[in-house]
Amino acid sequence: MTDSLPTARGRVYRRCGCRDESRRQLGVSCPRLKTEEGHGSWAYAVDLPSLEEGRKTRRRSGYRSQEEAQHQLELVLGAERTGVFEDPKITVGAYLLEWLALKERTLKASTYANYRAYVHNDLLSVFGWMRLVDLKARHIERWSTDQLAAGRGPVTVYRIGATLRSALGHAVTSKRLTYNPARHAIVARPAAPERLCWTPLQAAAFLRHNAQHYADQLGDLFELILGTGLRRGEALGLHSACTGRTCTSWSASCTCAGPWPRLATTNCTWDRRKPRRA
Repeated sequence: MTDSLPTARGRVYRRCGCRDESRRQLGVSCPRLKTEEGHGSWAYAVDLPSLEEGRKTRRRSGYRSQEEAQHQLELVLGAERTGVFEDPKITVGAYLLEWLALKERTLKASTYANYRAYVHNDLLSVFGWMRLVDLKARHIERWSTDQLAAGRGPVTVYRIGATLRSALGHAVTSKRLTYNPARHAIVARPAAPERLCWTPLQAAAFLRHNAQHYADQLGDLFELILGTGLRRGEALGLHSACTGRTCTSWSASCTCAGPWPRLATTNCTWDRRKPRRA
C-alpha cells in the first residue's frame, strides 16, 4: 500500500492519531502505518493562496480510502480554478434552511410563507438527508413522477419543484454548485384553462339581471367593469347610437336606448359630443 501519493499540486497520504510518551501525535511517523494496512486514515494537503500570508496549507484528514482523499483534493483544486466550491459536507436540508433565512429578508411575506411551507412540508422529508453535491436530476424526476402517481395535483408538484429550482439556482450563482440539477428535471408548468369571454348579449343580460335585483349594489360592479377599458355604453351592450357618446355621471336609472331597462327616474347626463362617423 502506498503511504503517500504526490500530485501536480498537493499530496495524499496516510496518518493516524497515535501519540508518543509526550502525548504528541505521531501523524505520518507512526510505525504501525507501515505494518497495518487498516491503521489510520487518509488525508490530503495542498498550498492555497491566502490574502494574509501569501499561501496557506490546507490539510484535511479522516478519509477512509486513498481514492476518497484524492477526490477531495481534486475538488479543492477545481474550486480554485473555477471559483466554485462544492462543499461535500453540507446536506440539501441544511442548504435549504440557509436559503430560506436569506429569502426571508427579501421576499414578500406571502411568497416567503409559500416557500417555507414547500420546504418544510415536502422537500426536507425527501431530499433533506442527501448531500447537496449528490443531488441529481434523476432524483428530482423520480420524486415528481411519484407525486403525480400518488394523485398530487400537477400545479402543486410544479410549484414545489419550482421552489427547489430557485434554491439550487441560487447555489449556482453563489458558486456552491456547478450546475442546477432541477433546471430541466421538474414537471412543466401546467397550462392554464381557457377563459371564455362573454358575448355582448351575455354581458347585457347579466347586467340587466343585476339592475333588476341588486340596483343598490350595481354602482360598485359598474366601477369594476370600467376598469377593463370599455366605455360605459359598450359594457352595457347599448346600441351604437349610444356608445358613440360618453356618460359622465352614470347611475342605475340610466334611460339610454338599448337593452338596459328603463327605471323610475333619469339621472344620466351625457357629454354633448359630435356623434362618431361610421
